[in-house]
Amino acid sequence: MEESTKTILVVGATGSLGRLILQALLEAPNTRVRALVRPGSRGKLTGELAADEAARVEIVDGELGDPAALARACAGAFAVVSAVQGGPEIIVDGQLALLAAARDAGVRRMIPSDYSVDLFRLAPGENINSDWRRTFAERAEAIRGDVALVHVFNGCFLDKRVLFGFLGAFDLAAGTMNLWGEGRAPMDFTTFRDTARYTARAAIADEVPSVVRVAGDTLDFWQLKEAVEEVTGRTLSVRHQGTLAELDAEIDRRRAAAPTDLFAWLPLMYWRGMLNGKGQLLGLDNQRFPEVAPTDLRAYVRAELVGNP
Repeated sequence: MEESTKTILVVGATGSLGRLILQALLEAPNTRVRALVRPGSRGKLTGELAADEAARVEIVDGELGDPAALARACAGAFAVVSAVQGGPEIIVDGQLALLAAARDAGVRRMIPSDYSVDLFRLAPGENINSDWRRTFAERAEAIRGDVALVHVFNGCFLDKRVLFGFLGAFDLAAGTMNLWGEGRAPMDFTTFRDTARYTARAAIADEVPSVVRVAGDTLDFWQLKEAVEEVTGRTLSVRHQGTLAELDAEIDRRRAAAPTDLFAWLPLMYWRGMLNGKGQLLGLDNQRFPEVAPTDLRAYVRAELVGNP
């Protein structure tokens, strides 16, 4: 019996992860792909896709604050995948509007824009980005109707811009790593592309759990150091910054000194959730998606960092 075609709506498709999710869906069988794109951004999306890819994407012009556009975008969709970024007006209010439109259109599933460590294991205030996403999840329960919410957690992005950039864990130019605490908690890492592939598979699967935990690799701080050294042939020195309690105090100090400068303290919030083990993904779901063969840390470093630090 031939499987019916499923229409998947991607919101936030012009972002780096959203585009990869869209492309992963285009590779999936029996899948029709639709994208909600802000007015004026259509060219940004089509310009980043191959001609044959762009021709296969149905684009709906609109934004999260436009109920009519949301209704058009959700009509006939099997699932909605959000990859939007922003503050609470987007992550909470905007995604709640999207969920309401999905509910009214009879959409079966929505994947909100989480893509991080297990934010449900963090306490309020430990990471403001996680707080907003938990607020969405809590408020969504009251309005979702028959829409199943599926949260995709991938740990830390295994990427030059994140693990080797934003997070502040590494200073490859100086040959150093920054450690708070003992560094023995397992940490999960997944590339953007693999996260997109897992998300696409979670969107189209007939059955999927409410939380999908996937990772390309799981290493503690010292295993991470060893892996990078092994592949690059470099020796990294560890800068011991203090205990985990002192990390808490440092985040509080930075936030009090520069409350509007997120980059002064938000990276440390993510690094804390990894180093203290609270954000660890307990029970991976990789085996649910055998079509995805994820890249591990050594393979990523070999491909992206060796000779190009």
